[in-house]
Formats: sequence, C-alpha cells, structure tokens
Amino acid sequence: MYRILLLLIFISSFSYSQKSSYSPYSYFGVGDTNFTATVENQMMGGNTIYYDSVHQNMNNAASLSKLKFVNYSVGVGLKSTGFKTESDRESSTAAGIKYISVAIPTKLLSFSFGIKPQTSVGYLLENDDKSQTPAELNRFTGSGGLSNAFVSLGFELFKNWGFGVSSSYAFGNLNHYHTKILEGIELYTTVASESSVSGLDYNFSTVYQKTFGEKITMYTGIVYQPEASYTSQNKQVISTINPNGNFGGDTEEIDLLSMGLKETDIKIPKSMSFGLGLGEDKKWFLGLNYKKTDSGGYKNQLMSLDNVEFKSSQTFSVGGFYLPKYDSFTNYLNTITYRAGIRYKSGGLYINGQQINEIGVNLGFGIPLAGISSANLGFEFGQRGTSKSSLIKENFFSIKLGVSLNDLWFVRSMYN
Repeated sequence: MYRILLLLIFISSFSYSQKSSYSPYSYFGVGDTNFTATVENQMMGGNTIYYDSVHQNMNNAASLSKLKFVNYSVGVGLKSTGFKTESDRESSTAAGIKYISVAIPTKLLSFSFGIKPQTSVGYLLENDDKSQTPAELNRFTGSGGLSNAFVSLGFELFKNWGFGVSSSYAFGNLNHYHTKILEGIELYTTVASESSVSGLDYNFSTVYQKTFGEKITMYTGIVYQPEASYTSQNKQVISTINPNGNFGGDTEEIDLLSMGLKETDIKIPKSMSFGLGLGEDKKWFLGLNYKKTDSGGYKNQLMSLDNVEFKSSQTFSVGGFYLPKYDSFTNYLNTITYRAGIRYKSGGLYINGQQINEIGVNLGFGIPLAGISSANLGFEFGQRGTSKSSLIKENFFSIKLGVSLNDLWFVRSMYN
C-alpha cells in the first residue's frame, strides 16, 4: 500500500505545466492532441486492442475485466523535431511525463485512476515584414495545455466478455502571446490571450476474447466516446513592454464580455474506435485498430482563424509483438518482448486548405524485471504536415520509456 501512497503524492506534487510540445501546429484549437497510451501499446503502432491479466490498457476500460494483479504504470518521453518550410529549417527537443496510472482488480470489478496530458501548446513563430514603414517584427509564442485526471471501471458480465466505462476531468491553461516590434520604437506591444479550461468527458467500451483450438486467441474491442463540451474562461490584455521584457507602463484589458467571448465552450467531438487481433498467449500478437473522429471539434473561439478548419479524421494502427520464450533460463534475449507497428492519421486539422496528416513507425522492447513487472523502451520515427502553402513539415524522432510494476492484493496469507 505504501507504494500507491508515494505515487499519489508524486501525482499531486507534479506540475503538468511542463512544455512537451514545440510544434507550430499547437497554435491551433486547444493545442496538439496527444495520443496517450502505455508504451507497450504505443510501440505496436498505437494498437490498443491487446490486453491481458498483468498490463494496463488505458484506452479501453473494459480490458480491466481481465486484470489479475495490481499494476502501477509510468511513462516518460523525449521528442526531437525538425521543422522544414520552403526556405528554412529549424529543430527543437521536448520531454515530459506522459502518464501515471494505477489499476486495481477486486472480486467484482477492476478500476484504475491516474493522470495524463491531453493536449500541449508550445511554439515560437516570427514574421519579419520590412515592407512596412517602419519595419515590423511579429512574434507569436504559446504555452500550456490540457491534462486529464481519469477514473475507469471494468467488469466481466459474461465469460470472456468485458464492459467498461471511463470518465475524465480535463483541466489546464492555454496561453497565446502576440508581440509587435517596430523598428526605431523603444517599447513593444503585446496582446496576451489566456484561457482557463475545464470539463468532463466519458466513454464506454467492450471487449471480447475467443480461443480457437488450444493456442490461438481472437481479441475484439469497441470504444465509443460521446460528444463533450469544455468551458473556457478567457482573458485578453494589451500592454507595452520594454526590450528587456519588463512592464512598459500601459496596459488595458479587452472587454470580452461585450463580445461574447468572456466564457466560451470548446467542443470535443464524438469518436468511435474498433479493434481486431489474433495471438498466442505469451508468444505473439498481431492486431489492427481503426478510429473515426467527427468534425467540428477543438475550436478555440478566442483564437478563431478563417483559414483553419477542424474536419473529421481517421486513424489506422497496425502492430504486434513477438516473445521468443518467456520462461527461458539459458538465453536472456529470448525473454525480451519485441514490438513493432505503424500508425497513420488522416485529416482533422486543415490549414490554408491543406490536410495535416501524420504517420509514425514504431519499434520497442519489453525488458522483464523482477516477477512479472517490466520496463518498456520504444522508438518512433515519423512525419507530420506539409511545406506547401507556406506551412511547415515536421520530421520527428521520439524515445519513450515506460515502467509497469505489478503486485498482488486482497489475497489472504497462507501463514500467520
């Protein structure tokens, strides 16, 4: 029990203001939407259909119906991104904690709780316009993002058929700053647009397993998330600053109330995902996932732009694992789980009429620790966006590390 108390203290003391994105695309909507799954699932191309008795699957609450051991999961990641336009190249590196979660099985049901970042905002863009008199430099910066504190329940209503429900409380801040610097003018002008966002969302899920013969098991799963709405409390201030960043003497808060922008809603669109896989227990698995998300969501009315649309999106994931011999005593490499997969997201964000797609290729290893615990290391190579229409193409490489620790509770000791 002391370990879960330490984990809760760590969760409460950890600040999710960490900057885990430096993408210019995080300027739009509520920032970059993170795909948060355990490292085990991410390294199978984001394939979340696989579940067993010792690992968490944070994307399908119904999978908790198979859990037999208490599980503590923590994931961290580091991402290096190269940015390419038609004329320039830049790069950045960001790192942060990706998830912290605890899952606990009981006699009637299993439940889990934790926290994970949902979106992230982080960018620095500059536009130097020397055609104006005087010449002006426009600098755009952003920070913040949304996090999810979640609780999930899963239970087996019929043999091998599980059901689940998960509820999340989203919270965080979205901060955008636009600074205008005029040549020969000592003071700069800054417009600060700040939003405090909160809201609830939930999803329902089901999983089903069927074994053919003595070895091959089929895995199926469905997750449905209804449309939700977050509340955004907004503030916008114009101020002057001097070159060293200190207050320049003038400030004025914009009357957002009269514009109907003091409190706005952010729509989280409805989504549905399906998964199908085949595997042999403790040996191999191959599966695929498909997710469809409706259009019209994620729009931040305070930062509304005419050339930006949020349309429907589709995400495809294919991947699996291979475990040579989990109980080998002579060859340690045979006890390592080898994972691989690919994911592709089509649509969602459209800018200047261009569809911002993303593709990622994953490789990973599950390294056994004491008992049935494991450390999971993964790598991803990917690409996002396009350099057409004055946009930016991103080429990224990320390293992900997850730890999955297991324990057994609620079992009466055989000896006093």
